[in-house]
Amino acid sequence: MIDTEEFQGRITGLQQALADRMRLRSATLERQVRRAGRRLPRRQRRAAAIILGAQDWMAHAKLARVLDTAQVDRAFADLHAYLDTLNPQEARKTALLRLIGGIVLNLMLLSGLIYALIRWQGSA
Repeated sequence: MIDTEEFQGRITGLQQALADRMRLRSATLERQVRRAGRRLPRRQRRAAAIILGAQDWMAHAKLARVLDTAQVDRAFADLHAYLDTLNPQEARKTALLRLIGGIVLNLMLLSGLIYALIRWQGSA
């Protein structure tokens, strides 16, 4: 059986890790996971679903006794292992570089079209 206070402490730690690593600030873990959406891989979304289900079960004393603690522990470990690999500074830098790259590509295409239009108008 999982201790309720220990479980809530682990939930709080997971919420803090999601806030720090993925910049997902919210009042509940369920809302954070929903906001993460496809940014979490499928395996981690399943682990989050296990944890959210366990959180519901922990509200009932009889259901908390039959909860599979090994599965819940694996889900917490899996989510923490994934979140530990994320680097928020690197993600910000990558997003900025992708934005700049997209702008540069669009400007190159626009200048090519303008050049083609000028050449077409000049030859006629």
